[in-house]
Amino acid sequence: MRFAIVAFGLRDIVEEVASMYDVDVFNGLDEVDVDEYDFLLLTSELGGVEGDKLISALKNLNCNVVIFCTTATSFEGLQRSRYQASEILNIVEFEGAIVSGFLSFEDKVEALRTILDEKLDHLASK
Repeated sequence: MRFAIVAFGLRDIVEEVASMYDVDVFNGLDEVDVDEYDFLLLTSELGGVEGDKLISALKNLNCNVVIFCTTATSFEGLQRSRYQASEILNIVEFEGAIVSGFLSFEDKVEALRTILDEKLDHLASK
């Protein structure tokens, strides 16, 4: 099974998770031919440009799992995060997780690893 992560954000977490799996990691859709992969994960922080890139990507392709995290600390950033989360939930049948920006790095990695293990096991059993 070919597995790819497109990281619009959360790159530190993606790097850690990628070391645990046989996965190709890309920093944008222009770098990847999504049709070559059986499983696609998109990641991003919300509240800024990365969240906008994630929304644009979701409008143009189907992916297996979406992971996003709100890391904004300003009121404006939090408002933008809320808007972006609403947009994401309206675009896709939501499958994935919202990871809190207030979790420790290790907890974020563990949450993502748990989600991926479950999804990959499910796909492998089909």
